[in-house]
Amino acid sequence: MKQRLALAVALGIAVAAVPALPARADVIRDDEWHLRYLNVTEANQKTRGEGVTVAIVDRGVDRTHDDLRGAVLDPVFTTTGGDAASPAPSTPATTTGASDDPDGHGTALAGAVAGQGHGQDHGDGVIGVAPGAKILPIVLDVPADRAPGPDDLATGIELAVAQKAAVIVVGYSVSGSERLRQAVRDAQRADAIVVAADGDQPSRDFDPYPAAYDGVLAAIPLTRAGDVRVQSTSGRRLGLGVPGYQIMTTNNDNRYRVDDGSACAGLLGGAVALLRSAYPDAPSAEIIRRLTLTAVDVGPKGPDPENGLGRLDLVQALTKRLPTPSPSPSPGASPSAGAAAPASAPAEAAPLRYRSRGPYGWLLGLPLLAVIAGLIWYAGLAERRVRISAREEVDSVGVQS
Repeated sequence: MKQRLALAVALGIAVAAVPALPARADVIRDDEWHLRYLNVTEANQKTRGEGVTVAIVDRGVDRTHDDLRGAVLDPVFTTTGGDAASPAPSTPATTTGASDDPDGHGTALAGAVAGQGHGQDHGDGVIGVAPGAKILPIVLDVPADRAPGPDDLATGIELAVAQKAAVIVVGYSVSGSERLRQAVRDAQRADAIVVAADGDQPSRDFDPYPAAYDGVLAAIPLTRAGDVRVQSTSGRRLGLGVPGYQIMTTNNDNRYRVDDGSACAGLLGGAVALLRSAYPDAPSAEIIRRLTLTAVDVGPKGPDPENGLGRLDLVQALTKRLPTPSPSPSPGASPSAGAAAPASAPAEAAPLRYRSRGPYGWLLGLPLLAVIAGLIWYAGLAERRVRISAREEVDSVGVQS
């Protein structure tokens, strides 16, 4: 009995150590269960994310990984001043060398977004949701003895906007700050879409920002059965459920790892990259609208704080023909001269409205009033004739008697 127990413990230790060791690439691809869950193969038949730059705001990305070669752009660095005494962002610094990734966190996100695989026909190793997209590492120059804070993330988002990234992926959940909120707003004004992790391990407390800010797409981690793993205080107004359990992805030093938490933000970021590639002229609001209208509603009807908008349906988001949105101009805005609806979009019937006819519009009701008055007069006349006739009959009867 003791020998069996010892053998079981030894096997458990060996399995747990696999993510930290070089792994067989064909086994790695088979373990990417999230690809089948999201129907990534079918989605990639429409687009692989070409032409889209996805910024990864993290400690770095290992560009030397076999599965990321050619997919990662030169990194942009911040300073250590994000949450220190000086809050101002640094001037972006770039380098042509590989960026370091001390904990593998950023490399895991990059693999989930745009892993290339390797070997014959790139059939081995990690393949991302959007393998045709480019990764821009926004490297948070944060001391190793502390986690990135809200102003560090704000600096990273600001630099990603300055580099014109279409999608910005943040794999951390932190406490809020006014600067982080403003950085998110500025990203939205620049037509970038911010995707953020909303929880990690079920047993860990976490702060809900930037996922809780308006307009941020929150990645809700799901189990293989589609159940929500982590409860949140963010409200998940724009939350979408994506795989977030045992996600096989890339690790630093050319290794692989099984991620149970924030890598789901990379999967959602890759999905957004596919939509931005498939609809290059669509503003960010239209991309979010497609994700919203095609999400699979789960739990209570409509959005809720646990399930958000529902589960991501990647293929439907890419292919479904959506109804033309009703025009909703902002107050005081005037339409541009010559502006018209797209030729491919069916014209939408305008709602019926009551129209004023000016200060003398009441005169148009006079004919109707005359008719009504005539009917009343005629009814009164008829009633008078009936009374006279009845009276004459009575008088006639009295004379005969």
